Amino acid sequence: MKKMIMSIAVAVCTVIVMASCGGNGLITKGNTSELDTLSYALGSNIGYGVKYEMSDIPFDFKTIANGIESAALGKAKMTQEEAIELLRNYFMTTRGERARAIAERNAQDDSLRLAQGLEKAVRVVADPEMFESEEEREELSYAFGVDIGTNVMNSGLPIQLYWLNKGIADIQEENAQLTEDQINEYLQNYFMVVRPQQNAEKSAAWLAKMEKKAGVKKTESGLVYKVVKAGDENVKATDDRDVVVVHYKGTTEDGKVFDSSYDRGETAEFPLNHVIPAWTEGMKLVGKGGKIILWCPAELAYGQRGAGRDIGPNQALQFEVELIDVKPFAQPEGETVEAAPAE
Repeated sequence: MKKMIMSIAVAVCTVIVMASCGGNGLITKGNTSELDTLSYALGSNIGYGVKYEMSDIPFDFKTIANGIESAALGKAKMTQEEAIELLRNYFMTTRGERARAIAERNAQDDSLRLAQGLEKAVRVVADPEMFESEEEREELSYAFGVDIGTNVMNSGLPIQLYWLNKGIADIQEENAQLTEDQINEYLQNYFMVVRPQQNAEKSAAWLAKMEKKAGVKKTESGLVYKVVKAGDENVKATDDRDVVVVHYKGTTEDGKVFDSSYDRGETAEFPLNHVIPAWTEGMKLVGKGGKIILWCPAELAYGQRGAGRDIGPNQALQFEVELIDVKPFAQPEGETVEAAPAE
């Protein structure tokens, strides 16, 4: 884990910390008297990333901390998009140009000193000339903090900002309370063992609650569903190769929308053997023109791996689906389907 966490791509945990200060509802400024290991480990991991990948840049770490806190609490002076644009321009163009100019200056200076019989100068790794002004240093340091803080806010993790920022600072000051190996082991266990187990327990409780609602049924596979509108019983998907045309919205158990055809302004179309098992099964329960709500256990959705930054491992999901049309599978001419072997 020697690369900086620029995006903490994680889903919702069930560990709730002290009263919310803003952001995702799990972010707090923190209890300074008691170490919060998760926050400190994440901060230290970010700190090591900066140390390994950006040691040439003299960031103002107090300003980074300010950017992290303001963004994590939803009070940043710039958006994440604005911050990323500033950082992209600096890292893709300016950083290299400044580094080359500094290297050329140092080479000329060393040549002059050697000609005068002097030793080469001892220089700091993070040369102040990596920034053209103190204003630029402050702006980029703040933007760096805003990017991290926004990712923290969107992560759904129970983060204490004091300990996150202290983890970053302690690495820079070479005063870490945990070794790098301890940090890596803790984070690996948290994200591979603890968080998936928390998600599984939370999802099971949520599905059990949904199952008790009026009109809700459950299939043998564990799919929980409610037919809001039956649709045309004569036009239904029956084959996994059938194609459905739908409008849908997918949310986590906390109500966060992770995908929506409504937001895109167009229907979606796909064969039922190219989607998650919950859809393959669920879309056969309504007819054309119908509407259904699917509550999908993780094993019928994205399982232990999750999907993207919004769907964590072992996380149950909800889909509201309108079945606009069904296109039955048609065997292409000239092709035959082999009969199943006799048992």
